[in-house]
Amino acid sequence: MGNSDSPSDHFNGPVSFADRDDGQLNQLYMIAERAIDTGGCGWDLGGRVDLLYGSDYRFTLARGLDANDNFTAKWDSSRFYGLAMPQAYVEVGYNDLSVKIGHFYTIIGYEVVPAPGNFFYTHAYTMQYGEPFTHTGALATYKANDQLSLMGGFTFGWDNFENVYDRVSFLGGATFTSSDGNSSLAYALTVGDEEETFGTTSPVDTRYMQSVVYSRTLTDRLSYVFQTDYGNQADGADGGTADAAWYGVNQYLFYKLNCCWSAGLRAEWFRDDDGVRVAAAGDYARTGLYPNSNPTSIGGFEGNFYEVTAGLNYKPSDNPNFIFRPEVRYDWYSGNPSSVNGTTLPYDGGSATDQLTYGFDMIYLY
Repeated sequence: MGNSDSPSDHFNGPVSFADRDDGQLNQLYMIAERAIDTGGCGWDLGGRVDLLYGSDYRFTLARGLDANDNFTAKWDSSRFYGLAMPQAYVEVGYNDLSVKIGHFYTIIGYEVVPAPGNFFYTHAYTMQYGEPFTHTGALATYKANDQLSLMGGFTFGWDNFENVYDRVSFLGGATFTSSDGNSSLAYALTVGDEEETFGTTSPVDTRYMQSVVYSRTLTDRLSYVFQTDYGNQADGADGGTADAAWYGVNQYLFYKLNCCWSAGLRAEWFRDDDGVRVAAAGDYARTGLYPNSNPTSIGGFEGNFYEVTAGLNYKPSDNPNFIFRPEVRYDWYSGNPSSVNGTTLPYDGGSATDQLTYGFDMIYLY
């Protein structure tokens, strides 16, 4: 990644995952899996374990597994690199019903952690700051018919491997696919008691978060995705005297240029209504990482974050295991950070309200 401001701390502000203006090994991602396949008839048993080594491990930490109670990493081997285990579950299937038991990725939102599952190298603010990454518990999926799937279960909340709050949260949703397969609508939510002050373990109160994702294939080459999120934390703002809210809209447009190249455009608005969600991974008080190295990581950016990203994907026809993803991205912020953290701004070492980044990554699947 490159940054037109050349920030002295080399951080791209609160832009997550590809957060440095230099080279990174983002993910060495290893999977051991036996996927279930009942064929809609009978029993089957499977499971999966994921291991992630690289700079992206910092964004997937779970209390009690990869992190301590204050999100201090347990397995970090250097300043930027370490190991995380974002999934470890068994899965039981019977006819059209399956149940995951263990530690697994959230069903909320559009973008995902494993790099090959995303068109763009960088991620939306919505994914990093508005949604959970993982859950631990049990989640059932029922395929009602070829068009409708229902999900529901109970977890230990957001990014927890153990029941640190002595509470249980609900996780559920539904996905509907049109009969022609050209459009789908997914709704997912989680509700339960979580920490009022993010990154701590107490006190706790009700947190509600929902996501709606609509996907549509417009032509043989053109497709569109719309996502909207809303979250609310009871007593999460103003020192525990008011509710905190965050919400936003993401839109994606993808066009297949030819058999090897595709183009994409993402436009996002994300609002941190009370300045409690957006804080880069360098927030030492919240994560225990990068002490005093990333000024923007203290967070407290009450207001609106916008970003527009344009990118390409190249997958050679003779080697589909290789993916090349160049992109250019422009971010800007409009709000009142002084209401929470003084004069620090989100970009260029805490001194700017906008930034231009550009870069690429290469993925090889094996």
